[in-house]
This record gives sequence, C-alpha cells and structure tokens, in this order.
Amino acid sequence: MIEKEKKVFEHKIMTRKRFSMAVEKLVAESNNVSYIDAAVMVIEERGMPYVNLKRLLTDSLKAKIEHEASSLNLIRGKTKGNKLPI
Repeated sequence: MIEKEKKVFEHKIMTRKRFSMAVEKLVAESNNVSYIDAAVMVIEERGMPYVNLKRLLTDSLKAKIEHEASSLNLIRGKTKGNKLPI
C-alpha cells in the first residue's frame, strides 16, 4: 500500500529532468509535434499552471525552444542581420 502511494506521489512531482525527458520523448515519438507544442502538452496533461514552465526548462530545452520560436518569427533571433534561406 505504501509503495503504491509513493509511486503516486512521485508521479505528481515534476522535476526539470522529468519534464525535459517527457518533452523530448513526445517530440521523438510524434513527427508533427514541435518543442513548444510538446511543452504545452506536458503542462496541460499534468494540470499545472503555465507559470511553472519557466522553472522546469533545462538549458538545452530552452535553447531548442528559442531556436524554434525564432525560426517561426515569434521572437527575434540572437544573431543580427539578415539570414539567407538554405
């Protein structure tokens, strides 16, 4: 009985590592899911407020989301100047 309660309690605690792994797994398993969408899906699935997202982002996941957002022109990229399409 205690073992079951422990698993339920662990499931409710979301660490940076668990969040990053959940997002990476979701992106890897689905072809059409972006990192931004995957992060939102994990937050909504857990029923957590979006304010927690900033606390849960690892450096590598944050860089991937920033790159994705800048390629979609949602934010300005860190590089100055124009970028030629490849």
